[in-house]
Amino acid sequence: MSSKSLSMVAAALVVAATVASQGQQKITQHPLPAEITFPEGVAYDSRAKVLYSGSAETAAVVRMSPDGKDSTIIVKAGELWPAEPFPALLGMKVDDSERLWIAGGRTGRMAVLDTKTGQVIKKFETTKPANSLINDVVVASTAAYFTDSLTPTLWRVSITGGQVGTLEPWFQFAGGAIEYTTPGANLNGIAATSDGQTLIVVQMNKGLLFRITVKDKRIVPIDVGGDSLTAADGLVLDGRRLYVVRQGEQEIVTIDLVPDLSKGHVVSRFKEPALMWPATAAKVGGRLFVVNTQFNKRTTKDPVTPFSIVSVPVSLLAGK
Repeated sequence: MSSKSLSMVAAALVVAATVASQGQQKITQHPLPAEITFPEGVAYDSRAKVLYSGSAETAAVVRMSPDGKDSTIIVKAGELWPAEPFPALLGMKVDDSERLWIAGGRTGRMAVLDTKTGQVIKKFETTKPANSLINDVVVASTAAYFTDSLTPTLWRVSITGGQVGTLEPWFQFAGGAIEYTTPGANLNGIAATSDGQTLIVVQMNKGLLFRITVKDKRIVPIDVGGDSLTAADGLVLDGRRLYVVRQGEQEIVTIDLVPDLSKGHVVSRFKEPALMWPATAAKVGGRLFVVNTQFNKRTTKDPVTPFSIVSVPVSLLAGK
């Protein structure tokens, strides 16, 4: 091959690499089916390589490909439980056995589903459902943990030998380091370390992060140097990097934590018009998939439709 031909090939490769890099940096929006109105939760099944989301308005659940091209409603509106009171479906997670765990919001309920069929494996209900707002869930080692934004309790369902156990008020916060206040939502987002031994929770109305050690239930406030995290909703923990979705601020905050998770510093604050009252998120490869709830448009009845999930390259969240 001549030197001129080699130069042309090299130039073409550079152009291709540049286009690929630009594509990786692109923010994309994936429309949800018409049945999924005012979505809030999102979960990723790494084995099947599919996403799940659901309607906070009707409790319908969708399974979809990350590119948004294929989707299937696996739970129809009203099948899981009555849609009222709103919100009826919030955070969700997929466990290692490909079961989908769902937080039931103001219904005071939780459920675990078979992801292949959409059939309910088990349902749970708090002792006083009218007083609860079951907001988010994480599956950590041998248990699933649910936050309750109105009742100062962290609920737990044990998982033994693959079998789903019963619901228990695992940690009651009254009089402890986490002080609930009214009005407003208290504990919301929850994440866990890869070994399942440590939980991280955020108090939405105060903008506070806490580390909870599963073994001894020890609570340690996470010092972020006074940076504001009020209106924080979903959490995604990737190693020692924590992504915090601030719903009311329509912002994603990236925090790098120290090894014992007791301190952190804000790496970046990311705002983008494509984020519309975002709530929870799931990391898929090099992207963060963030749900646009548009809860602020529910009373005015003028949301942008179809509702969507926004895919943001994590490189845009890494700061300078």
